[in-house]
Amino acid sequence: MSIEFRRVVSKRKMVRSFEQRPVPRDVVDGILDVARRAPSGGFSQGFDFLLLDEPSRTERFWTITNDPKFPYDPDELAVTPPVLILPLSDKRAYLERYSEPDKIEFGLDREEAWSMPYWHLDTAMAVMLMLLAAVDEGLGAWYFGIEYGERELLEELGVPEEIRAIGAVGLGYAAPEEKQVSSAYSRKRRSFDDMVHRGAW
Repeated sequence: MSIEFRRVVSKRKMVRSFEQRPVPRDVVDGILDVARRAPSGGFSQGFDFLLLDEPSRTERFWTITNDPKFPYDPDELAVTPPVLILPLSDKRAYLERYSEPDKIEFGLDREEAWSMPYWHLDTAMAVMLMLLAAVDEGLGAWYFGIEYGERELLEELGVPEEIRAIGAVGLGYAAPEEKQVSSAYSRKRRSFDDMVHRGAW
């Protein structure tokens, strides 16, 4: 299934209610293959994707990230995505890349020398590709932050301490009766002229 690019972009939205049926592995792998082609500073490619697509793994994700002060609603847990992908940002890949002979002159072999942490930025671009690829495959997708339990989760999954998850991406078939709860339904998109500044602010 493939649809014209502008239509893919216009159809992209955050889906929060999913059918509880599996997504074929080849479809998920195709989405991840698109995501891994995101640009990266110095072609450092400092992002990885940790796939959770078995019920025992996804249930464990929701258990660990369940903040006791703001617990998940049982109704929310009943419609969670069957596939979770953790986009992982690896700062070390960038510092190592910029320590190599063709890059060392830029002085970016130290974290403090970066005016912007490209390891997070590039991983976020990979997430955007993932969201668009999901639309192209006829799937719903949801990017959300991990506000509680991130380190415990990553330790349990064997992720090295230096690597961060910049959030999580849920994938699955959107539930037909999905509730339209996102801010996109309660707020208007800013106009083109309001957002585009030509030559100066």
